[in-house]
Amino acid sequence: MKFKELIGYLDEQFPKSLSMPGDNDGVEVCVDWNLEIGRILIVLDVTFEVIDYAVTHGYNCIISHHSIINEPLQKLDLRNSAAKKAVMLARRDICSASFHTRLDSVEGGVNECLIGAAGIAGDAKPLYFGESPIGRVVDLGMETELQDFISGIKKSLKKFYKTEFAVGANINISYAGTGKKARKIGIVGGSGMSFAKLIAESGADTFFTGEGKYHDILEAHEFLGLNIITAGHFETEAVVLPFVKGKILEKFPGANADCFVGAQAGN
Repeated sequence: MKFKELIGYLDEQFPKSLSMPGDNDGVEVCVDWNLEIGRILIVLDVTFEVIDYAVTHGYNCIISHHSIINEPLQKLDLRNSAAKKAVMLARRDICSASFHTRLDSVEGGVNECLIGAAGIAGDAKPLYFGESPIGRVVDLGMETELQDFISGIKKSLKKFYKTEFAVGANINISYAGTGKKARKIGIVGGSGMSFAKLIAESGADTFFTGEGKYHDILEAHEFLGLNIITAGHFETEAVVLPFVKGKILEKFPGANADCFVGAQAGN
């Protein structure tokens, strides 16, 4: 499998048309479009730890959710984190590509994976921001005490990380309750507070996301009347890594692909 074949396939599975405006994902480091891929490392972020791990274990392709380069690089100044990472990868002949908000939006992506990993059972429908189905709304079919719902999420996520990644992730859940029970749950993995108004307009009583600024959470809680549950940016998005691996193996069953969470999982 060549790098261009892998990227062509992933671009079909996770179309750029699903990306939010301004999202700078896609191929970020390409040393050779015809590079024969030996081992693929699938990660949430291309951290320095990830690069060291890839080099040490012989991976020559990294597929990530978050981009390395979020703003155009004006020069390769190695005092800049993104520039330094790009140079480190290129020096080691490692290609890298990211699939960000399109992986949030695509069917089966971040939000469906989060629903499954958190053990949330119910009827799920997409939540659109413009043309992008960036979130999901799940009707549980019955009212549930908020504390019971939160306990179920925490238990399920801990089990998921132990089963999928063999790590004992710290699942630290914070919440702001309105006194309402949970039935209709708005879900946006990662940093989703900018979509709180959309969640409220959908008729949801509860918003489950990764993180948000204190004042944004307070406003959504008080002004929009939502129960707010946060479980960590990393913890609500790394759940998608096995999905990405599965997609790669569907097309390239002989591919040597692995998911890696490293220290970010909070061992």
